Amino acid sequence: EKASPVRPGALAHRGLPLDNDLRVRQCIEHRASSIEPCQERVIISLRRTFSHVRYYCLLYVAATLAVGLLAGLLAARAYQFAPLAERDYGTQTCATGATTGPTLHILDAVYVEDMNLSQAWCQSRLVARHYSEVALRSTHRDHLDLRELFDARYQLILAKPELLQAGAQSIRRGVDYVTLARYPDYGAQLVSLAGTPELSARWLRGKRLGLIDDPNSVSAFQIPMAALKNSGLDEVPEVVYFRTYRQLYRALFDGRVDVIPALLSEEGPGSALQLPPGLVLEETIPGPAWYLHRELLNTSVHCDLLATLGQLADKARVDFFRHFQVTRACDP
Repeated sequence: EKASPVRPGALAHRGLPLDNDLRVRQCIEHRASSIEPCQERVIISLRRTFSHVRYYCLLYVAATLAVGLLAGLLAARAYQFAPLAERDYGTQTCATGATTGPTLHILDAVYVEDMNLSQAWCQSRLVARHYSEVALRSTHRDHLDLRELFDARYQLILAKPELLQAGAQSIRRGVDYVTLARYPDYGAQLVSLAGTPELSARWLRGKRLGLIDDPNSVSAFQIPMAALKNSGLDEVPEVVYFRTYRQLYRALFDGRVDVIPALLSEEGPGSALQLPPGLVLEETIPGPAWYLHRELLNTSVHCDLLATLGQLADKARVDFFRHFQVTRACDP
């Protein structure tokens, strides 16, 4: 039976679009009546092809993003890391017992936790002769505004020498502080509970290195990082940062890190700092020092503050802070 002819547009009318690709093939076979309609059909076909490709590309990208987001959410739920308990780095204040008198402002830029500085100063009868209150600010050096040194807001400063040197270089007239007493020079080493560390990829691979989160720290950041970089190992160990030395040492003994930088000093049996022998990185680093405001030189305050430093040394739990050298004796 002879099929009835299909009028142009009939298929489209029934919801079936005309096969544009068929028309293109007819153009190629020179069945089109003219060149211009043929070109138009080719363009339409190409547009449809690119439209489909773009659609599937967008669909693929959307699916990939959705899978990645879902995986991230599942990972976040699976690993809940407890935040480290951090020391309050604000200002601690306490009363000395005196009914009158100004406030003794102290800056601790070494963050010596074991010395319990604020209470030690407040319990000193020598301090109570001159001050009714002690305000102790503990801070990291990278958070310290050097303008505080220019404004001379503190009567006493505990800091590494490079901090005061930086202040003196940035302030034309220098800083109004003199060195009162200084602790011994010390060295830097890497220690581990798994034996003496080695600067080798074999030893460090898979281990976690704990550092102080302070780029200005010479012994607990700069020296160990320089040692790794000079040995081409700065990408080998996983680095975990801690805010304080107390957290750093606790992490080592708790097994959360495998190796840490530590002071190289002779610690007696009564010291709170007991570490195994380590890998020496540097033997001589200038120790921290106490700095006194110049206006207090050769006054009774100078003498009493210096005597209080001696009392602090007697109570220190770490041998390193039990020994200091007086560099500016009082002469009232």
